[in-house]
Amino acid sequence: MKIRGVLVFLIFVLACSLSAKADKTGTVRGIVDGPGSTLLADAEISLTNKAGGDPLVTSSDEEGEFLFENVPPGDYVLLVKSPGFQDAQLPVTVGSTALPHLRVKMKVAQVSDQVTVSASAQPVLLAGENKNAVDITSELLRNMPVKNGDYLAIPSLFLDNSMLGAEGPKLIVDGVEVNQEDLPASSIKDIVVNRNPFSAEFGRPGKGRLEITTKKGVHSRYRGTILGVYRNSDLYAREAFATDKPFQDRKLVEGEVDGPLPFLKKATFFVSGRYRSFGDVAVVNALTPSGPLVTNRAVPLDALGLLGRLDVRFNPNHKMMVFYRFKNKTQDNQLASNFDLPEHATTLFNHGNELRVFETANFSSNVMNQIRVGYKADADNISSATNQPSIVVLGAFSSGGAQVSQAKIQRNGELEDAASVSSGRHLFRFGAGIRSKFFHVTDASNFGGTYTFSNLTDFENSTPFLYTINTGNPSTSFSWTENYAFFQDDIHLRHNLALFAGLRQEFQSSVPYAQNLAPRLAVAYSPGDGKTVIRGGVGIYYDREPLDMVSQSRLYGGNITETIIPNPTYPSPGLTGVTQTVPSIVRIEPVLRSPYLVHASVSAEHQLGRGQNFLTLELGTIRGVELYRTRNVNAPFPGTTIPPDPNFNRIDQFESSASSRGYSASISYRGQFRKLQLIGHYTLARTLDSASTMTSRPANNYDANADWGRADYDRRHQLNFIGLYSLPKSFRASIVFSAGSGLPYDITTGSDDNGDTIANDRPAGLWRNAGRGPGYLNIDMRLSRRYRLMAKREHAPTFEWAIDAFNVLNHVNYDNYVGDLQSAFFRRANGSLPARQVQLSARFSF
Repeated sequence: MKIRGVLVFLIFVLACSLSAKADKTGTVRGIVDGPGSTLLADAEISLTNKAGGDPLVTSSDEEGEFLFENVPPGDYVLLVKSPGFQDAQLPVTVGSTALPHLRVKMKVAQVSDQVTVSASAQPVLLAGENKNAVDITSELLRNMPVKNGDYLAIPSLFLDNSMLGAEGPKLIVDGVEVNQEDLPASSIKDIVVNRNPFSAEFGRPGKGRLEITTKKGVHSRYRGTILGVYRNSDLYAREAFATDKPFQDRKLVEGEVDGPLPFLKKATFFVSGRYRSFGDVAVVNALTPSGPLVTNRAVPLDALGLLGRLDVRFNPNHKMMVFYRFKNKTQDNQLASNFDLPEHATTLFNHGNELRVFETANFSSNVMNQIRVGYKADADNISSATNQPSIVVLGAFSSGGAQVSQAKIQRNGELEDAASVSSGRHLFRFGAGIRSKFFHVTDASNFGGTYTFSNLTDFENSTPFLYTINTGNPSTSFSWTENYAFFQDDIHLRHNLALFAGLRQEFQSSVPYAQNLAPRLAVAYSPGDGKTVIRGGVGIYYDREPLDMVSQSRLYGGNITETIIPNPTYPSPGLTGVTQTVPSIVRIEPVLRSPYLVHASVSAEHQLGRGQNFLTLELGTIRGVELYRTRNVNAPFPGTTIPPDPNFNRIDQFESSASSRGYSASISYRGQFRKLQLIGHYTLARTLDSASTMTSRPANNYDANADWGRADYDRRHQLNFIGLYSLPKSFRASIVFSAGSGLPYDITTGSDDNGDTIANDRPAGLWRNAGRGPGYLNIDMRLSRRYRLMAKREHAPTFEWAIDAFNVLNHVNYDNYVGDLQSAFFRRANGSLPARQVQLSARFSF
């Protein structure tokens, strides 16, 4: 009994001592709010004792939360700073009683004559800070109906196709330019379109790039999410051209977890993954000798994507981030068009690894520098379902093997440095980078041969107009280096006047011309009360030489011999006659230049009311100079049938000789009205060009500019908007609306009338892309509800269910309009975009 009493006494004393020790320190935690209860991440927060001493410093996390632990008792001042907002101060007393959870409300900064710019603060009025930028936050993205699990689908609605490069929109992930991404959606913090459209830091205009920021872990706690998505054909409408509704299903599982590293107090981790298993079906709609053929073809997809991120803050002025990405994707039975019969399918495989390290240092309150080092390895393979000779009947069907066999391995090493320096009214940003790229390409396509027929009658009569076959060494290896440097200055001239000037230089070692200087200039003026801003700018943007252009010129310029036989016998081509078996080659124009765009715009933006609601009117113009195209420089002269150089049949040359011109007027809105968050954009535009892609071929090789006409992507009218509405009882409803006028399509005779071995000749008097397809309309909607479990907990876990409906109206959006005069489908479509589909999902977060 004595021993038990002694133990009880010791435990009591120990508990009292621990309690007394705990009372000596406290915890200060809270959340930083912006206008409309927007959570502000990365706000700088300091806690200073009124009695003196060094302040405690931290920053708000992705959810706007901050935490100070082990704070000694006393009276403190909590100071919160965030770019574009007024500083906020709160008195805080740490004592024996626990502090309530603080909520700091930040107000938008007011314009003042004296502005101090630092690495963590910017002038209120900047020439490059346009309000018609589209910012899709993670909160908005996860509450939207995301089609096909593609988180880029919604922000891509707000891109301008006339500003895209030869390889499509430019993707910027955490400030680094990449070619393609397959990140888990749960790893996305936000996606921005058209931020600072004239920035010299990037190679494309604002509406030609997508800037993605990934999430990082939080210090205050561990968080996680698991998402399950399922849908099948029981919830689908029948496709427009299908005769029945085959079974289809889609499964998607995604999860993420993040928080502090237990063995490194100043570090956080973020890990996410996504697995997709899509059992989709494609509709074949062709015309065969036995009659119309409408059938379904399974086109399964299996994909896995992983992302890991480690953030370490060594001190308030020095931090490092390590980023790793993995992807693995397989797509079977892919059909290039609705004319392809099932045996004409291909299988695609993509595998990639990426590792990046970011080191950021604030050398002083107005000097910041970031070094980025990266390595990336990608492998892509495409193979045919069979190796049988390919049979292509224009405007009717394609059968046999697809005759596609390609493998590409790419390894990149990158080193970049970007710095920001402020001085008075100037905010300088400058940097440079080098990318070394190594490629190994194998292309054994068409080693089995392809027969091409003008129409179904010619096929029935066994009279193709062309036979092609490749032989030789299908592999090549090469490398190049890309360098860039930029300098820009955002100048706050007055409280209502700002000027932006920048210069970018691009160089690619595979292109002999190196004087690619791209100046950028923009100005912003705010009259009156500051709610209206007039902006204008102009800039030059250079494009790069694509991988496919270099690989094809190396392979088909010597390694591979392409034999072209006009009017061959069938099914045996009959390789007789020297003039029939001379080779064809692919080459790059010796004086190739890098294409460039000249983009200019003027806009007026107005703030509606007191909140962050902005209406913007914009007029823009864009001119494409020295754009890529393909031209047969050995085509027979008009009126003849013999190529000028008898040693070759076709000499396909990639050259920078095309041009484009476009004009647009747009109106956009971004803001929140009560419980409705809305982003909308309407554009009236017209774009003409003489070639829309690097593989575009002119009908007349000796008058290529006669192909001037509507661009392949030209839509006269386009309206897109997304909305999120908060309903009672934790319900939420969202919508994605997209509508536009029809795309053009080319009208051709279906024959090789001029003897250049390409059947893209047009009837006399018709411009290129003279056909006009029907308009486009699509509405996707989502209804969800979130339940807060264990509601009394500070960070209670939540459960959410959602119902997504794609193409709610089941509107038929026709695809692949046929302009071949000899086709039974002439002026009709033989395909359509997906009919209405309904999807179910559930998400658990803790």
